[in-house]
This record gives sequence, structure tokens and C-alpha cells, in this order.
Amino acid sequence: MSFTFQKASPTAAVVRIGKALDFRNAAEFKAACQEHARQGVRYYVLDFSGTGILDSTGLGVIFSLYRQLTPAGGQVVFASVSRPVQVVVQLTRTYKVFRQFPTVEAALQAHTTSAPQAQIPQRPTGAA
Repeated sequence: MSFTFQKASPTAAVVRIGKALDFRNAAEFKAACQEHARQGVRYYVLDFSGTGILDSTGLGVIFSLYRQLTPAGGQVVFASVSRPVQVVVQLTRTYKVFRQFPTVEAALQAHTTSAPQAQIPQRPTGAA
């Protein structure tokens, strides 16, 4: 398995994708995500920091996970997106569906401190 799961909380997990998410490991990735979803994970942070390949099959399983989670209030976000993955995200306009964060920590922080509409930057308290 080229990816690893790390539970950040009972309902959140960080998935370090590894070198590739493609036709060779997409089914395994999907099965692992579904198992974690059965255990209550509803917020997935996909860490693409070391990923050089994301093909249509890999993107398809990410969308499958998204379709499974969103009706239950879940979310899939991207973090530390590598240059090769960013090219795929731009070409497929995936950025319109999945929020992107510069780091895993930023993605987890956004989850713990905000509601789903918190994509709008918040002003500091007392700011005019």
C-alpha cells in the first residue's frame, strides 16, 4: 500500500497518498477509505506532498469518496498539493469541488475551528 491513514480525531483522518494514486492502487485506496468511513471518519485530508502521479482512476475514487461522504455532512480536502497533482487539479477543474490547503495542519485546523461555510476568511475579533 503506497498510502497511509492517520486518525486525527474519531471523525477525521489524514491520508498520505504517497508516490501515486492511479489504476494500480485505486481499488485498494477506495476500500481503505470505505472501511474508515464505516468506522465514523467523515473528514478526509488527502496529503499530496509526495505524490507524482494522479490519474483518472485515482481521481475517480476520490470523487466516489466525496459522493459517499457529502450527503452525511462529510468532506474531502486536499493538502500540500505537489506540482504534478496541481496540474491535474487545474486541468480537471477539481479545485471547484475540493478545498485546498497549503499544509495538513492548516486543513485540520480548518476542520476543528469552523463550520462547513468557513471557506470565507474570518476577520480577527475587534477588526473594523
